[in-house]
Amino acid sequence: AEPAARPLSWGATIAYEAGHKLGGCAVGDLDPTHPGHEILAVAVTGEVHLVRHGDDGWHGEVVAQAGGEMISCAIGDADPTRPGNEAVLGGMVTGTEDDGGAGAMHLLYRDDAGWHLEPIFEDEALVHGVCIGDVVPAQPGHEVVGVGFSRKATVLGRTEKGWEELGTSSLSSPGKNAAMRGNTIYVACAGGLFDQIALKVGAWHRESPDVGPVGPARLAVHEDRVLLACDDGGLRLLFPDETYEEGRLRQTVIHQEGQKLRGAVLADVDPSVEGVEAATVGYEKTLTLLYAPAEGETDWTPKTLWRDTAKLHHLAAGDVLPDAEGLELVAVGYSGRVIVASRR
Repeated sequence: AEPAARPLSWGATIAYEAGHKLGGCAVGDLDPTHPGHEILAVAVTGEVHLVRHGDDGWHGEVVAQAGGEMISCAIGDADPTRPGNEAVLGGMVTGTEDDGGAGAMHLLYRDDAGWHLEPIFEDEALVHGVCIGDVVPAQPGHEVVGVGFSRKATVLGRTEKGWEELGTSSLSSPGKNAAMRGNTIYVACAGGLFDQIALKVGAWHRESPDVGPVGPARLAVHEDRVLLACDDGGLRLLFPDETYEEGRLRQTVIHQEGQKLRGAVLADVDPSVEGVEAATVGYEKTLTLLYAPAEGETDWTPKTLWRDTAKLHHLAAGDVLPDAEGLELVAVGYSGRVIVASRR
């Protein structure tokens, strides 16, 4: 099916090479000493890389070193006691995911003295997904959420006593990725569900819609729709349907690959086309953008933006090139490259 309007031309480039596997990435305004947004990428070695675009092109550097593999990151106003944004990183205390052991979350920020990496939480097992948002309305500022192989979601908040655990919720299976919309946490769980967790009347309440034995690994939320990137290679869109009972979402596969998917973006990345686009990456080494049909939720039009030399592991969207139209897509993976796709 043809998209609703003719999209702009896309191009992609290698913005940075870390030299080893990058597990996760995020886009946001993290460095107060430079204008605009940066790309944060975390590595199997525990290195934390920051990449930015300047007048003379792309620049990247290692800004911190964690003790174990870092596999996820998010940028936002996590600490209300500090000006500006911080980043939260999720991964291992020591060693790699394959080694087992305790998981960890760290806070990364920059002040007049330079970059700082502060441990804020230790879990029984790998912290595989993190996000930042206002999930506890009664608590000032935003909170940090970590999910992982301990099969629980942990909410942390910065208080007068320091970082405190504000609540936990069990997960239906190991948590791989987390996102927020409003006061609800959405978690892609490896066992075939995506959990929805909210604080209601003083207690954490979880609902776990079943999406089948497909292994959700990444997710994105936009308004009332959820996008799941799954182990079976399916990119699944869940959306309201008037023929379904209230609150239940209909599911459709909008893209299918033969290997695991590891990226989910659902956002208006291309302003030349009405509505939102979807994007994904995965073990087939490909970054794919999908345009919605003019009507309905099926027959999305795929466009390949990049083919890498190794498996891709995460995907983010953000405005890292202010002179380009719309948002950029940023992909990372086993090749150690930071790939940036934008409109030409």
